[in-house]
Amino acid sequence: MLLNAAPIAEGWNKLLGAVRTGSSLQDDVREIMILRVAARNRASFEWIHHEPVARKAGVTTEQLTRIGDVSKTSSSSLTAAGKGQLSPLQAAATVYADKMTSSVKVDEATFESLKHELGKVAGTEGEKLNQLLVEATGTTAVYNMVSRFLVALDVDDRANEPVPVPGLPPSLSSSSSSSTPQQDLGPATGRIVTRDGLTLATRTHFHSMKAPWLLLINSLITNVSMWDSVVPLLASRYNILCYDQRGHGSSAIPDQPCTVEQLADDAADVLSALGIDKAKAVIGVSQGGATALSFAISHPERTECIIANDTQAASPEANFHAWEDRIALAKREGMEAIAKATVARWYGEEEAGDEEEQKAREKAHAMIVSTELRGFEQGARALQKYDLLQAGLLEAIAKKPTLLIAGEKDGALPKGLAALAEKVKEAQSGATVAFQAIEGASHLPMLDRPEKWCDVVLRFLESQ
Repeated sequence: MLLNAAPIAEGWNKLLGAVRTGSSLQDDVREIMILRVAARNRASFEWIHHEPVARKAGVTTEQLTRIGDVSKTSSSSLTAAGKGQLSPLQAAATVYADKMTSSVKVDEATFESLKHELGKVAGTEGEKLNQLLVEATGTTAVYNMVSRFLVALDVDDRANEPVPVPGLPPSLSSSSSSSTPQQDLGPATGRIVTRDGLTLATRTHFHSMKAPWLLLINSLITNVSMWDSVVPLLASRYNILCYDQRGHGSSAIPDQPCTVEQLADDAADVLSALGIDKAKAVIGVSQGGATALSFAISHPERTECIIANDTQAASPEANFHAWEDRIALAKREGMEAIAKATVARWYGEEEAGDEEEQKAREKAHAMIVSTELRGFEQGARALQKYDLLQAGLLEAIAKKPTLLIAGEKDGALPKGLAALAEKVKEAQSGATVAFQAIEGASHLPMLDRPEKWCDVVLRFLESQ
């Protein structure tokens, strides 16, 4: 972002370099002040990048919790006995950074407290004490500049995210010194054009240039918002690219019925349009899961791994007429009728279940009724009659690390995907393919059991 203004970028690098590497402040003190600024200004990006540096300087997890808790504004609360206890110098630096950031003007008692603690470091050298005071003040001032730049321009799409202070609820780690709520700028959105001229809506969550990419593919009658509960967990380590499958969300509706093979080509086109040669993983659910499996067949060089959720390798014969009946119902009674029937099929007729399941039920209903009837029909045609086994699925995923996932309560799909994993292993000894059921989950486990789903997915990704 800075390179849009080269002279500023050059000066910025010199200034921050002097603060980071030219200062005589202790490493832990410097990073503690930076982290307090990040917590106070809700600069999630700043916290994420400086937490590892602070840990390297000896700051413990429990100390990070106190530093990030902006409700603790006194030295006594920061030096109180127990896990996370800060030293007097660390506490004085935290309070000083807090006052500079929240009030701008620093009261005499806060200034004298920091001066006293830095005086112990400087000893009898008056010039050394003045240097340390300027370095502490400069560090706080400079990283206020940094955090304001990051948040104002929504760098890394993190301006609307809570600061991830370990062991602290977001309500405490994200408090702002201002009474005015920050604007929720949201993630970066865009549009791409597929090889057949259709426009697809995309959404990206950028972590860093070095982070691998995950491509997330939604199910039938949903949209990119189905990933909202899991993106923050995934985006802490990966770049995330989502898009609305054709006919869904903000993407265009095709004139002709979709095919699973065509949907796989769409996924490749989305990667190409954003300049991504190869994803770490292509992850899809339901229709998106079939798309991911088809992608493994037709575009194996574009991804390292495949993660397919709650889907099938081939459409059962009975599905042809089942989808005809659902399309007829939608035309006769509208998408509200489809939402009612689908939510009941996924979660049961009764509105029982825990809070997570209730939220998932409501979210699913909202996504379904917002889907255009024509988009539903064209997408559903892809699921009426397809057979990825005949297209070489076993051979394709035998060559590529593959994770098959299903919600524990998703009917026959867990058994079917477990059987598919065994078939692959029988066809190719040593194939890296596994099945995992998500306890308590239904058809969209990332919606009703997001943390459990992320645990499974992240363990798999990190094992590759």
